[in-house]
Amino acid sequence: MKFRVIWEIDIYADSPKQAVQQARAIQLHPEMPATVFDVWDHVKQKMHRVELASVTDSLDLPELTRVRAALRFLQCAPDLPSGMQDIVSIMLIFLDEDCEFFGGSRPG
Repeated sequence: MKFRVIWEIDIYADSPKQAVQQARAIQLHPEMPATVFDVWDHVKQKMHRVELASVTDSLDLPELTRVRAALRFLQCAPDLPSGMQDIVSIMLIFLDEDCEFFGGSRPG
């Protein structure tokens, strides 16, 4: 089977070679998030996104519930600037999507 593996990153450099060297250094650095690849499956004519690194630091359900509750409380604060309110709303949207993605219900 034939696949095309794609890894993209924007690099500021003085030359193409320097850009490649910087990208490779990022790929090899163990603490850098260079572990997400897009893979084109020629047979199925489909793009897959593959994450090699597992998530090690994540919130459990009670912690996630507390974060969501704090964000909802903050979202309703009367003196919260509108830009901050937008950010809080977006964070809540992503938290709700994550919860649904993993098959859970939306806690408080």
